[in-house]
Amino acid sequence: MEELSAVVEEAASRSTYVMAHVYTDAGIRRCLEAGVRSIEHANFASEETMAMMAEAGAFFDPTFISLAQRIETAAQTQLPPSIVRNLERTIASGRQVYNWAKKYDVPIAFGTDLWGPEARKSQVREFEMRIELDTPANVIRSATATNAALLMQKGKLGTIAAGAYADLLVVEGDPLTDLRVMLNPQHNLRLIMKDGVIYKNELS
Repeated sequence: MEELSAVVEEAASRSTYVMAHVYTDAGIRRCLEAGVRSIEHANFASEETMAMMAEAGAFFDPTFISLAQRIETAAQTQLPPSIVRNLERTIASGRQVYNWAKKYDVPIAFGTDLWGPEARKSQVREFEMRIELDTPANVIRSATATNAALLMQKGKLGTIAAGAYADLLVVEGDPLTDLRVMLNPQHNLRLIMKDGVIYKNELS
């Protein structure tokens, strides 16, 4: 606890925050008690711990696709069946944790925990992983306004407003009706603007 608290204190002195990759209930509680701002994964949190997360004002980042991608590539990476079964159990537990997060109004962030050029191709599939768990509006809010708040960029990211970064996407279809339109960016993203600069424009 002393080390965790020292890390949080040092981060705060630099006007930033601490995020922790943690799965176990006891580990999550220690992080929350120390003041960790963002909990990644949290697949084995209890309902009581999720209520504690809400009280602490911490963020929850479930990162389902990182686990699903490992299952899908198990044959290529030669993961043993016991590890695959454990990953499946971890995802199932995480889905329950997600429901508790909604129950207690824990802010749910949108991350993937994927790395490397091949794995990153699956990043948009985090939308797919959440289709059965939440409304399209809430999932999009996770990827925009909630992430902006987590990153201490509220008013700059995740909003259309004077003084914001002007990061805009124009999507073919209505993601508030069908979140799956976000899964094919090559086809469905008609305009991409970053910090006011247009990188793709197929609106004509």
